[in-house]
This record gives sequence, structure tokens and C-alpha cells, in this order.
Amino acid sequence: MNTLVLSMTLMDRSGLWMLGGFAMLGWVLARMTVQRRKRRLQDDRENRETQRRLDSNHSSALPLSDAPVETQRWQVAMFDLQRELKGELDSRIAVTQGLIRQLDQRIARMEELEQK
Repeated sequence: MNTLVLSMTLMDRSGLWMLGGFAMLGWVLARMTVQRRKRRLQDDRENRETQRRLDSNHSSALPLSDAPVETQRWQVAMFDLQRELKGELDSRIAVTQGLIRQLDQRIARMEELEQK
């Protein structure tokens, strides 16, 4: 009789452990489902916002005017670099044109001297 009570007690405990395990498994699965649903809703909101921004016919005189701040800083830096490089090229072109003009004058002078 004593072993029967002991075996019944063990079965009750194992049943309780199994019930507790199933409850914990259910809780974990429910939590994962809720988190996945929240993440999906948030992604859908972000996608709708991005699509709304892309679909809007907002045309601006400045390209990337609605871009993030870092992109706008990068754009300003590129415009500054473009202006500097254009200035350097323009000054080198002016120097080269001046040298070509001087060479043309010297060639004309040498041809003039050869003819005399």
C-alpha cells in the first residue's frame, strides 16, 4: 500500500511538472506570436510611410531636399568640392591659354625673323 501511495504521488508530481511545462511552452509561443505581430505591424507602418514619401509628387529645386541630414551634409560637401575643383581647373585652363598665346606670339616672331 505504501508503494502505491508513493507511485501515485510521483505520478501526480510528474503530471504537475508536465502541466507546468505545457503552460510555459504555451506562454513562450504566445509571447513570440505577439512580438512577431508587433514587429510586422511596425514594419508595415514604416513601409507605408516610405511608400507615401516616394509616391508624393513633391518636386523641389534642390535635389535630395527631403533626404536625411547626413545625406544633405554629404551633398553640401560635394557641392563645395565641386566648386573648389572647378576653380582650380578654370585657373589652370587660363594659365595654359596664356602660355599657348605666348608660344603663338614667339612662333610668329620666329617666322617673322626667318623671313627677313
